[in-house]
Amino acid sequence: MFNRAVSRLSRKRPPSDIHDSDGSSSSSHQNPKSADKWAASLENLLEDPEGVKRFREFLKKEFSEENVLFWLACEDFKKTQDKKQMQEKAKEIYMTFLSSKASSQVNVEGQSRLNETILEEPHPLMFQKLQDQACSRSLCSPGLPFHFPDLH
Repeated sequence: MFNRAVSRLSRKRPPSDIHDSDGSSSSSHQNPKSADKWAASLENLLEDPEGVKRFREFLKKEFSEENVLFWLACEDFKKTQDKKQMQEKAKEIYMTFLSSKASSQVNVEGQSRLNETILEEPHPLMFQKLQDQACSRSLCSPGLPFHFPDLH
């Protein structure tokens, strides 16, 4: 389902039809090769700065931007080697996305089971199950194929 949605991005549109999020015309249009790469996997989309930009614009319209921000934060967290930095990032992810007072709270089961005490001994995959839920609930939702073309 995600692949069908992203592959729709490869449709060529006249440059006059392409607008940035502020409504101004964009001088560049989507490269069909990029759209094909994005269609292959969510990871490909999120590794491409233009893909992230367009996907975030789409998610803002769908009121789901916090899910992709959570996913990106978790991916960055997994790459962290330094224990002190890992603790700081774990706390930041928790406070931003998972706590009851989070500014960009994601709707995932089990977030209440995470508490600040486990953040003292973080490990790279500690958010993996929650990250997978965030993807399955919004980033890869059944409605995505029908709305994703709005990214143009």
